[in-house]
Amino acid sequence: MSSNPLSDALEPDFDAVFGALTSEQCWDVLRTLDQPRTAAEIASACDLPRSTAYAKLESMVEAGLLRKQSGEDAARYAIDFEEVVVTCPNGDLELDVRPPARSASDQLSDLWGEVRAETSTD
Repeated sequence: MSSNPLSDALEPDFDAVFGALTSEQCWDVLRTLDQPRTAAEIASACDLPRSTAYAKLESMVEAGLLRKQSGEDAARYAIDFEEVVVTCPNGDLELDVRPPARSASDQLSDLWGEVRAETSTD
């Protein structure tokens, strides 16, 4: 049983995770994220056009590999997994993206931050 009561709702999309993990540009982004960084910082460090960096970052957020943290001036992106495990029980591939341990309070705070960002009318 998962320690996260929201884990079923947050299951990563198999194709999205594999798409990100097989992209050299996504690997470059992951190598750059030794600390949270803005999209502009990542684009510069990886020598990517900003539009490409934004697309890759958002795809990795959707895949559950990155966490987008709203900031005062710009959002910052951080790695949001400790390991990705692929198993093949009964001939079916199964995927588990294991996030770093975070308290329920931190998870709820992140969720409300995302809700605020989505509903902001700025």
